[in-house]
Order: sequence, then C-alpha cells, then structure tokens
Amino acid sequence: MPKVGDYVIIEGTKVGASRREGNLVGIVGSLMKIQWIDGTESMISPGAGSIRVQPRAARSSAKASSKKGPAQTKKAKKTQKKKSGGKKR
Repeated sequence: MPKVGDYVIIEGTKVGASRREGNLVGIVGSLMKIQWIDGTESMISPGAGSIRVQPRAARSSAKASSKKGPAQTKKAKKTQKKKSGGKKR
C-alpha cells in the first residue's frame, strides 16, 4: 500500500506519451494526490498495474549507503587489524 512521501511513476499509455513521475502527497480513500516533478498536482484513482511506487525508505537508504561508503571501509580496516592481532610487522 503506498504511503505519503513515496515516489510514483506512471508510464505513458499511448505511443509517444511520456512517463510521469512525482511524490505522493496525500491519500483520501482510493484517491491519491500526486505532486509531479514539474510542480503540478493531480488527484488520481489508478487502475491495477497502472502505477509503480517506490517506497521512501528504499530511496533514502540507497542514497545513505552511497554516502556511508568511506566510513564502512574504515570500520572494515579496524576489524581486520583486530583479527590479525593489531600489530603490523
């Protein structure tokens, strides 16, 4: 079930129609209020399989893991030193 803050993607249904992407800003019953990338807002009631929802947590954790990359390598180095006895020869 989509939640407020999730990212919504709707593919074009006709030849040449572009994809629409935006953030879910509200839910009222089966209606979803979406703020599109261009700044406009729409209330839609999507049919089965017509939208793709990316949870907010999945996007933020992917960004966070790319930012934490160097810190994780330092931790890995400390762990390796502890396992090897901590002394360099």
